[in-house]
Amino acid sequence: MLSRTQRENRRSDSRGGLIIAVAALGAMLAPLSASPSDQQVTPPAPRPAAPVPTPAPNTNAQRTPVPVTTPNTNGQRMPAPATTPNANAQRMPLPATTPNANAQRMPVPATTTNANAQRTPVPATTTNTNAQRAPVPLVPVRANGANNSQGLSSFVSGLTHGANNAAVAPQPATNNLAAKSATTNNAAPIKGNGAVNSTNPTRVASLISNQPSGHAIQSRTFVGHPGPAGSVETQNRNGDIVRKAADGAVIDVHSPKNGMLIHHGLDGSRRIVVDRPDRSRIVATSRGIQYVQHPYTFGGHSFDHRTFYVQGHLFHQLYRPYNYAGTNLDVYATPRFYEPKFYQWATSRFNSPQPFAWGYTANPPPWFAYYKGYFTPEARYTTPAAWLTDFLLASSLERSYSTEHPASETPPADGSPAITPQVKQLLADEVGRQVKQESVEAQENAQHRDPQPGAGSVVQELGDRQPHVFVVASDLDLVDPTGRRCMISEGDVVQVVSGPQPSTSTASAVVLASKGGVECGRAAQVEIALTDLQEMQNHMRETIDQGMANTTAGKTAASVTPAYAASAPPPDADAAHEIDQQQQIAAAADG
Repeated sequence: MLSRTQRENRRSDSRGGLIIAVAALGAMLAPLSASPSDQQVTPPAPRPAAPVPTPAPNTNAQRTPVPVTTPNTNGQRMPAPATTPNANAQRMPLPATTPNANAQRMPVPATTTNANAQRTPVPATTTNTNAQRAPVPLVPVRANGANNSQGLSSFVSGLTHGANNAAVAPQPATNNLAAKSATTNNAAPIKGNGAVNSTNPTRVASLISNQPSGHAIQSRTFVGHPGPAGSVETQNRNGDIVRKAADGAVIDVHSPKNGMLIHHGLDGSRRIVVDRPDRSRIVATSRGIQYVQHPYTFGGHSFDHRTFYVQGHLFHQLYRPYNYAGTNLDVYATPRFYEPKFYQWATSRFNSPQPFAWGYTANPPPWFAYYKGYFTPEARYTTPAAWLTDFLLASSLERSYSTEHPASETPPADGSPAITPQVKQLLADEVGRQVKQESVEAQENAQHRDPQPGAGSVVQELGDRQPHVFVVASDLDLVDPTGRRCMISEGDVVQVVSGPQPSTSTASAVVLASKGGVECGRAAQVEIALTDLQEMQNHMRETIDQGMANTTAGKTAASVTPAYAASAPPPDADAAHEIDQQQQIAAAADG
């Protein structure tokens, strides 16, 4: 028998053990109960992760997860060809604005990180009605000679406003680069591949009230471009395949006999694409840039030579064709390569933030006044890539405005710009990757090595399964998770969050910045055709090249014109006639 004293000591020991056990359990659970802000730190990484759309998240809405691979929302993509010619520059003009001659370096946008960067923001319920216009794919540059290479930006001059329009981008820090060299008929429905399983709860602004909600409908005829919920495809007696929306409106017409595809955009535009047996292509649009493309062979290698026709002017550019899962794509072939140290500078950081004054901010031209509620450039930069990012965005918006004026000249401003510092940082990271890709191509050219088919393409880029950010190059009709049609336009920003999908020739993306109206809401998840993503990448690389050529370093850096570009044919003088002819044929096909 235990004495009373022994029993009390045993109880005391039991209570003490229990207290110690509880304390240990609490210590184990503490990390699990920590708030997201305590656990998550997202330092700006050189390879950006799946960014979070900037809109304020709705705590009541379910979020659409972005590939969790990278928590940094600051990662991003490349620019499009620039639009503004620099009187003193001998290369692709500077898209945007008049740089301040007193500024000596390219500044960088603020790199504010978002602590909540592991989620895809909830689509903003309120759309910005600032711009409903269709963007334009922009920009070819002359392929015969580095010094006489001009792009579409040489024609569109809206970015060089102000008396000091010959100024150039800031110079690199002295210790960063020693030498600054640089109608339809009755027919039976056509069977498609079935509806796409779209269970994601992400919402976007209601675009068409009478449009049914449901799943996007995949198509064997219109590969990469699913139809909205309720759409139906039929075949006419003449063999044409017609896709209609649920309300009976014609969306697409495909004529197999002449290789013609006619698309009627949500914004009322019409786009005609004709692919011929000899690999020639004609793209005629009611809004945006039109071109004629013909195959070109040099040194036993195939290229595609495009002649762009813009308001009576012809420009041209070369591309490398490649095939992915039965889809033909074209990847940008630069007309000029720089010496290695220039690319090193372009991907470096300045010793300290460098101020830069854009001419269009002091005396706003129409395009900037119109888009001011959507985009605002930085006042100082920490890297050349950040400066190139603002150059890219300004060029895209200026070109879009100049090519097709919006219906409303004074859109309401909604406060802070839609393109946030986080989105800009994502883009700057992407710009840096694009510059590094060109440096790899420059080394191969110097070693007389030919790139493999698809090298540097969007398919190769997306193959790393990491999120990538792109600036939209032209108007695109898409389908949101509810099965509704919406669109994106030039100057919008999207983040691709999946690898290329061979079965549909698309990739999944999230809208990071859009302009409102009939455009897809921010944070909307969409499928984008690989052909369209390739054109976005081309647009960015073309514009980045133009931007680099307008920096002090770019103007003085040693450069070479690759043989394939030096030997390229001149612009197709018959391009305007071919485009006009296809417009007439399409009008007849539409009935």
